[in-house]
Amino acid sequence: MNIAIQTLSPAAAWTGSQRGRATPDNSVRSTPVAVTSAMLALLLPTVLASGMDERTLNGANLWLKPIHFEFALAINFATLALLLPMLSPAWQTSRALRWSLQAAGFSALLEIFWILSEAALGRASHFNVATPLEVLLYPLAGIGSLLIVWSSGVFGYALWRSPLRPGANHLRRGAAIGLILGSVVTVVVAGFMSAGHSHLVGGPQTDAFGLPFLGWATRGGDLRVPHFFATHAIQALPIAGLLADRLIGTRATWLMPMVATVYFSAVFGLFVQALMGIPLIRL
Repeated sequence: MNIAIQTLSPAAAWTGSQRGRATPDNSVRSTPVAVTSAMLALLLPTVLASGMDERTLNGANLWLKPIHFEFALAINFATLALLLPMLSPAWQTSRALRWSLQAAGFSALLEIFWILSEAALGRASHFNVATPLEVLLYPLAGIGSLLIVWSSGVFGYALWRSPLRPGANHLRRGAAIGLILGSVVTVVVAGFMSAGHSHLVGGPQTDAFGLPFLGWATRGGDLRVPHFFATHAIQALPIAGLLADRLIGTRATWLMPMVATVYFSAVFGLFVQALMGIPLIRL
């Protein structure tokens, strides 16, 4: 009896061992898509409410904060959905990634429900401990925010550990660095801000003089500025990486670490500027 022995290359063997697991878990794929869809669905009625409801909170339309959060969370989870195919099959089916995304998605939905509810009541959702319920909910919302940021960090680590793809080296590096460092810096800035009683430093303690739509203070420091740029590093650095892939190709492997250094140095500068009570733009 002849026995045929087939020799597989390591790559072929690995591919074969992953067969049946190469398709991303539905929950891994569906969670960021579902949360993005939910935030976009909420965005239109919230914008309409801001146009019909003239009530203000600390000098600004009380629906502006929910709009900011819906928009930011939609972009955050859409970014994860777009980057998901760059993960290795093993990471796309991993329990760690699935659980972290589910925890983040659940936290995002609860947080936006809380923010919308407080806005409808004409009350502040942040820096508000006026009632026993708000004393309880404010730190719980902080824990939810940590879960969202933690999920981005886990995703970034998974991306860093996944193999490079032809034509997307800078994109993968930029996305991984942006997700990991952006999460860390966001926790630092947001933690410092939440430990105080306001996002404003110096100047009038009102949002009445903020920049259009963004609401950032124009007559004093505003910790929301470095918070914004730290959080959105998960979009800025992948975009920079994508441009580098198109314009430079596989050369200059040092490029994305250098871009990240410049970017987060700027975030640190904005943080110091806010602490000094200096607005990003003075009007």
